[in-house]
Amino acid sequence: MIYADSYDFEQRIEHGVRMVFFYAEWCVQSRGLLPTMEEIADLYYDHIRVIAVDVEQSPDLASVFAIDQTPVVLFFKDGKLTERINGANPSSAYTDVIDELLL
Repeated sequence: MIYADSYDFEQRIEHGVRMVFFYAEWCVQSRGLLPTMEEIADLYYDHIRVIAVDVEQSPDLASVFAIDQTPVVLFFKDGKLTERINGANPSSAYTDVIDELLL
């Protein structure tokens, strides 16, 4: 998993399929979802990048994407937002979107 902030976010998402995990360290659901995000990052390493953004450190990004609760996962393809999943979900909710984007 790659950690990003306001300074390098645009560069991180501009090419390929990207799954962006917006989290807060104090959020129980975010901490619970972290192992799933790491597992997906390992599983799809050759195909996508999983990027983590701490909303406390990058409130401007949270504002741009209307992140008012965590966790939120956004999917990008070549810099374009394609999908949004709010809250903690089973890994299949994320991998189904990834598989669709990789077609």
